[in-house]
Amino acid sequence: MIRELVLLSGVAYIIIALVQWVQNQTVQVEAVLFAGILVVLSLIHHAPDEERLKKIEMVGLWMAIALFLGYALLRAGGYL
Repeated sequence: MIRELVLLSGVAYIIIALVQWVQNQTVQVEAVLFAGILVVLSLIHHAPDEERLKKIEMVGLWMAIALFLGYALLRAGGYL
């Protein structure tokens, strides 16, 4: 059930990104990149092996934490 909901929400956000692209041509590259990332993230949950899925999810979690930490450090340092 969760896998289908993730896929469905990914499709909804891809549609939103494409609508943004049509309405505002200046975000064309961002909309395509965002849609591509959502396709990859939505399809990750259809991995056949549960152990592989867990590893992918943990890598994604730690990447998100590292990106947030990097953003906080750049913001605190006055670079952003």
